[in-house]
Amino acid sequence: MAGTIPVDGNLTMEDLAATLTREEQLAFEQLTALTVDPSQPRNLATFIAQDEQLGMLAICATGAAAQGAKILSTTAYVKQTQTKIDVYRLPL
Repeated sequence: MAGTIPVDGNLTMEDLAATLTREEQLAFEQLTALTVDPSQPRNLATFIAQDEQLGMLAICATGAAAQGAKILSTTAYVKQTQTKIDVYRLPL
């Protein structure tokens, strides 16, 4: 279901990317935003409906080299610490 869902703030960057990718693939959605929840240490991920198959997501610290196309830069909880990250879409 498209919309905004809570995502655990205690995940590693790799686990966060895998969780967001799984949500996209299971629900045929596309990640459009990722923000911190101001009320508790967790993230809020926003998705829209998507008809096409998308590549997996990868997350790295802001400014670190990564493959794929950068889709957003944001601050998110990683291992319960607010961290500046870049989110990339990997090719199929």
